[in-house]
Amino acid sequence: MKRELAAAARDLAAYIKTLDENLAEFPRGEAAPQPKIAAAVHAAENPLPAPSSSAGPEAPDMASLSETVKNCRKCPLGYARLNAVFGVGSDTARVVFVGEGPGFQEDHQGEPFVGRSGQLLDKILETVLGLKRSDVYIANIVKCHPMKNPETPEAHGNDRPPTPEEISACRPYLDEQLRAIKPACIVTLGSVATKVLLGMDKGISVMRGQWYDYPVELFGPGHPIKVLPTYHPAALLRNPNLKRDTWEDMKMLKSFLENGKIA
Repeated sequence: MKRELAAAARDLAAYIKTLDENLAEFPRGEAAPQPKIAAAVHAAENPLPAPSSSAGPEAPDMASLSETVKNCRKCPLGYARLNAVFGVGSDTARVVFVGEGPGFQEDHQGEPFVGRSGQLLDKILETVLGLKRSDVYIANIVKCHPMKNPETPEAHGNDRPPTPEEISACRPYLDEQLRAIKPACIVTLGSVATKVLLGMDKGISVMRGQWYDYPVELFGPGHPIKVLPTYHPAALLRNPNLKRDTWEDMKMLKSFLENGKIA
């Protein structure tokens, strides 16, 4: 088994080196020149694929789905990560926060947003929305830690953006989570999550501060999920000037959750 995992890790390392230049490393949560993420996975001009119907008309069971994710090996990330990071929070939450992918701390603890970015997100939830982590649901586009060098999972600064292939393999899990939770809205954290979920190749500074309809009909026509893009907490740690815009975005979210409609 160790020999197989070592071989898989070497394959993943070679795979990473062949990535397209526009997916080169960049600070997590900020805009980056990566048009192929939106184009290859959810191009705006093409309809998005419907979520898997394997679970039938009933909403998927979150415990079973979590176990499936833990055992997933649909892409090389499943062989390199330490822990699958499924999601955390209320299974009946009205709002789901979606980030890009797990980092070092998340990979080690198996929970999303547990590092400095997570602490800031928790503070935003409590200060602006009056909510705790347990009141909302927090997840990522991909459930395993994308590493620049998968052979060194104990190394810090080893993060990279997920590739279109990794996003494509993992994306159905997020839609199944959304089908189970049935949230009223999604908050996308950063450029990558926003581009992937909305299929629009625009930076987060352009997309934030506006409501959009989630382009996948999870619950049938006439029942859209609203999407509000905002900055990734990591971007706020690097640039405190972004906090004002994020505060305004969260006030929009608070109004929607209180009134059930967009002002």
